[in-house]
Amino acid sequence: MDPLRGYVRTVQVGLNLLLAAGLTVPIPAQDLPTGGLPGLPDQLPLLEVPEPKPRGQLAITVTGHQAFSTQRLHEAIVHQIAAIEESGLDEAGAHDAAFFLASFYRKQGYAEVDVSARITGAWSLLLSVQEGPRATIGRVNIVGNSAYNSLTLSRYIQEPTRKRFPKLKASTPLPFIQTDIQVGVDLVERAYAADGFLDAVITPAEIDLRDAGTVADITLKISEGPQYRFGAVRFSGTPLYSREVLLRAVAEEVTKPFTDGRLAAAQRKLEDFYKLRGHFSARVEVAGDKNHTSGRGRVPVSFQLVPGPVFHFDGLSLHGLEHVKPEFLRNRFRKLSGEVYSPEPIDKKFRELVQTGLFRNLRISPKVLPENRIRLAIDVEEARAKEFGIGLGFATFEGALASLSYSDRNLFQSGRPLTINTEYTSRGYKGDILYSDPWLFETDYKLQLHAYGLTRELPGYSKFEYGFQPSLARHITEHWEVSGFFLAKQVSLTEAKIAPRTLLGPSDYLANSIGLSQTFDRRNNIVNPTRGFLFTTTVDFASGMFGSDAEFVRGTCRFAYYVQVTKGSVLSLGVRGGAISTTGGINPPPIEERFFNGGATSVRSFAERKLGPRDRNGYPIGGNAFTVFNAEYTIPIQADLKGAFFVDAGNIQPRASDFGSSGMRYGVGVGLRYNLPIGPLRVDCGLNPSRAPGESLGAFHFSIGAAF
Repeated sequence: MDPLRGYVRTVQVGLNLLLAAGLTVPIPAQDLPTGGLPGLPDQLPLLEVPEPKPRGQLAITVTGHQAFSTQRLHEAIVHQIAAIEESGLDEAGAHDAAFFLASFYRKQGYAEVDVSARITGAWSLLLSVQEGPRATIGRVNIVGNSAYNSLTLSRYIQEPTRKRFPKLKASTPLPFIQTDIQVGVDLVERAYAADGFLDAVITPAEIDLRDAGTVADITLKISEGPQYRFGAVRFSGTPLYSREVLLRAVAEEVTKPFTDGRLAAAQRKLEDFYKLRGHFSARVEVAGDKNHTSGRGRVPVSFQLVPGPVFHFDGLSLHGLEHVKPEFLRNRFRKLSGEVYSPEPIDKKFRELVQTGLFRNLRISPKVLPENRIRLAIDVEEARAKEFGIGLGFATFEGALASLSYSDRNLFQSGRPLTINTEYTSRGYKGDILYSDPWLFETDYKLQLHAYGLTRELPGYSKFEYGFQPSLARHITEHWEVSGFFLAKQVSLTEAKIAPRTLLGPSDYLANSIGLSQTFDRRNNIVNPTRGFLFTTTVDFASGMFGSDAEFVRGTCRFAYYVQVTKGSVLSLGVRGGAISTTGGINPPPIEERFFNGGATSVRSFAERKLGPRDRNGYPIGGNAFTVFNAEYTIPIQADLKGAFFVDAGNIQPRASDFGSSGMRYGVGVGLRYNLPIGPLRVDCGLNPSRAPGESLGAFHFSIGAAF
């Protein structure tokens, strides 16, 4: 064969293949014979690039449906419709639409549904539905079970469907959804595995459709096998600690049925046990196999312990600081320098730094150094320290609210915050400045300096007040804080309408007082608690020794308890009380120092301050002792929206010596809660079940924050 013709034929075949694949390959001109190649055109034709499919609007016609509206069926396949309108209508897209529409029906209990698709135009699709009967779950038969009763296992099987239809009553039969039943069987398998029945065999659920396909009976066959438990526990290697101490470290796991997950958890607990005691490089190897039991399903386990040396803290390396002084971070960890390494204080310091708001991102990584030392590498991304804020709101008693605030969380680059706030409500104005130093002189004491001024219109009088309050606090334990404070304030009352005038008490006075308070807080969330409790007490003493015109002793206490009844419901209980007694011969104490009751955070069947004694014009005058009892049960409605049922009781007594439960007034009611980052938005309607002459039937409250 002529070599040139063979070369040309090879090139032609290659080009044909490349063109068929939509590819082009440049051929250098110097590689071609002079005058081109025989049999090839001098210029190759341009490749045709297909035009992109135009977007359009799909017209869907659904026939044969009765259980659901056309709009509801369109909503069920909205994503498939969007995909078709994006890329064009073809057989694959039509098949997807039919498949997902059938899936929607099956999730509603139509097990025998059939949906077919037919393209009737460029942008027209016909979906034909044969719904078939809607099936509900009938009898659930469990065979071979002894560790769990049949009712419990039946609930496991139906739990996925129950979650899908949470509003159905317990007495209403659930729709039969095949995929949900499969998930429920998986839950049964996991329940057995978690309880140590590692050899349990659960066959796929048998489904028997009866009554013309409207009822699905379910049969589940179980072979449980033995239940495995932890047997003898052996520690080897270099334990360093007694067997009793090590057993306590893993007791939470090894006292339960044996599973591989619990065996791994026991291993982690032992490693954490050693790391908390400075053994940063501690390793624990574990051995335990259900195939080597010591009889009666007891699995012996062995822990090989390699604690390694004890490590000590060796300071910090800082990265990413711009405006916060490095000394601020060093001071937070200074007490750890030279101490035995433990992750617990690091976690505590990490939370402490995050709560300052100074950092957008914060990462602490321990780095191993020679001589068994640990250096903490801290990488930060600083947050904006200075912020302006504007707030608008409404509350039943205060009316319209508007606020303007400025905060600097890094005053003079010290890491200490300063906040300035001004507020307007329908009842007056308020401005305050707050400076906080959580680490006074780099100690564990917290200093706060608070200065304020306000004007306020209240039922029966108006007031102008300004004051200054320094306080010093310290955490005794993680959850218990004790503080002392001094308050100096000047109060002037004007436009007094209370009669007789003696009920008002002093109208222009200086009140200087010292006080002590303690707070024990075990709530899981201070803004919206769902479990835990809070206990606080405060005692303050105003005396002429401090230059005070008003002289009194006052004490208050509060206890609140929160318990999560179900996954979304919470029971809240609260008790509050207080008493004030004059010591300088002035009686009664100034009206601004007395207690009032009724309102959004006390007895909610009364408007603000409306529970208790009044003057002859009907204005509240407060009392020298009070009590409040609250009980509230919240239930989920949808997402962050919750409903509430509450019962309140409380009183106001004219004398401190009358403190107690006599003269109680009551309130019952309902409300709505919507969770916000700053606390729940609350709407409450309270009814007064035992109205006295002149009292309202109840009260309506709109506010933000927990009721108690």
